[in-house]
Amino acid sequence: MRLRRLYSDQPEFDEIVFNDGVSAVFAEIRIPSNRDLDTHNLGKTTVGELIDFCLLRGKHDKFFLFKHQARFADFTFRLELALDDDTFLTISRPVSPGSRIDFLKADTSTGPEEISRLDQWDHTNVSFDRAKKLLDGWLGFTALAPWGYRKLAGYLVRSQSDYQDVFQLNKFSGKHVDWKPFVAHLLGMSSQPVIALYEKREELAAADSRLQTLTQEWGGDDVDASLLDGLIAVKRREVAVSAEALESFNFDIEDRDVVVEVVEVVEAEIAQLNEERYELLQILERLSESLADEQIVFRTKDAAKLFAEAGVVFGEQLTRNFDQLVEFNRKITQERRGEIESQLAAGQARLEAIEIALPALNARRAESLEFLRESEALEKYKLLGRDLATLRADLQILEARRTAAGRLLELRREQRELVEETGRIQTAVENEIEEISKDDTSRFGQIRQYFTEIVHEVLGQNAILAIKVNGSGGLDFVAEFVGDGGKATSGDKGTSYKKLLCIAFDLAFLRAYLNESFPRFVYHDGALEQLEPRKRQKLISVLREYEGHGLQPIISLLDSDLPEPLDANSGTMKSSEIVKILHDEGESGRLFTMAPW
Repeated sequence: MRLRRLYSDQPEFDEIVFNDGVSAVFAEIRIPSNRDLDTHNLGKTTVGELIDFCLLRGKHDKFFLFKHQARFADFTFRLELALDDDTFLTISRPVSPGSRIDFLKADTSTGPEEISRLDQWDHTNVSFDRAKKLLDGWLGFTALAPWGYRKLAGYLVRSQSDYQDVFQLNKFSGKHVDWKPFVAHLLGMSSQPVIALYEKREELAAADSRLQTLTQEWGGDDVDASLLDGLIAVKRREVAVSAEALESFNFDIEDRDVVVEVVEVVEAEIAQLNEERYELLQILERLSESLADEQIVFRTKDAAKLFAEAGVVFGEQLTRNFDQLVEFNRKITQERRGEIESQLAAGQARLEAIEIALPALNARRAESLEFLRESEALEKYKLLGRDLATLRADLQILEARRTAAGRLLELRREQRELVEETGRIQTAVENEIEEISKDDTSRFGQIRQYFTEIVHEVLGQNAILAIKVNGSGGLDFVAEFVGDGGKATSGDKGTSYKKLLCIAFDLAFLRAYLNESFPRFVYHDGALEQLEPRKRQKLISVLREYEGHGLQPIISLLDSDLPEPLDANSGTMKSSEIVKILHDEGESGRLFTMAPW
């Protein structure tokens, strides 16, 4: 399958007719001041997005046609494909609503003019999911089974964001199970073992999560089923004894337990509190008396007056001495009073606590004695019934823990079985990797060979493809440069070299599937960017070589990406390879001849 033409029903978008071989969307920067800009918004990248849109890319609000739907609501885009059976298929997709598709299958190529004169299409207004199934059937890419063609579309239309990793496209941002089995299949591995491996790893992860959750809920890994069985047996006996007592109205055991509690516990505690209460009352009374006695009644003025009446002189020095003595006694008295008040407050607080506790204990004693004195069996029956309910609740809790313990044992067995099954599948996958890796004639061996040849041809460096099973049991795909000593180098870290690894991989796997019903085109946005002129010439040469193998390489580029001007020599692009020229001199040079959005 190759691309034949891309066009719209609106005059603002001109038809693009692709070559059977190398095709290029070429953007010229004619205004000197624009050469220093990072982006030019001419539309060379947009061509790839429109191809993907017509190949039934899912509807997304961030996609420019839907993000600016008011601008493009009247547009319908059409992509004509040349199929392997020498027939032509036109896909027509309107922007609004974007989920209804028309198809035209014809023996000859049908351009815009012929399309406009058609009375009817083969299939019209087809729902989106149904349209993808129809397109899958017409394309007939059986080598992709069990996946559909859309799984491959990201490698066929590489945007700038898809050059970050050779294998993991920008849209493959979810779980590894969503894309790694497909990549393994694309590289020539059997799909079912790899799918089974990732499914088992998912099951194992889920089992680990369930086991961890249940372990945390029920007290950790030390939950002992045998110990719980013993506790359950004891609790069942207690329940049986209590139930039998209720049924036979035999309260001897219960009465004896109550007597023991009343005599040995409640009575002793009441006596102790009463004794403490009596002692506290005595102490508090003495403390209160001490506070009352500690009054200083001596006054210096009264003493001087008394001395004067007796005819004795009360001198000034003696007055000062008495005043100092009184002040000294007052300070001592205040300190001692503060201490007594503190003791008094603590004693009163304790007394209040005792006064609260004693009524509760007396009520408890009265209730217990009432149990013994009760002439009616009904009240005893009620109390023992509540005790039996408590015992049964305890038993239920133990039985629930025993059920959880059994579930834990079951989950552990399930986990061990999943580990064993995953190990067996992983061994089978590892064996297959070893087989296809050492066989240069296998599909993986061919892809690896073509990939290595392309990288060496363009860069003069060696690069390898490899598949390995990582420490967690998943697959890792490796595409990296190697030095003379066979060790990996950091060359693949550069943006331009990483992009070349992606381009080499895409061309290599397409060539490896030449004998299958498979896509023959690939679109690389900005393929020549950031490469040195000599390496650009080498890459152009590789593109033409792969044109000779029957592929249709399509690239987009700026005029500054050319190693030499158009048609200057065989090492640069030819005018005949340019299928669309864009430029920055007004709206006529843009992909859409309208104001930018």
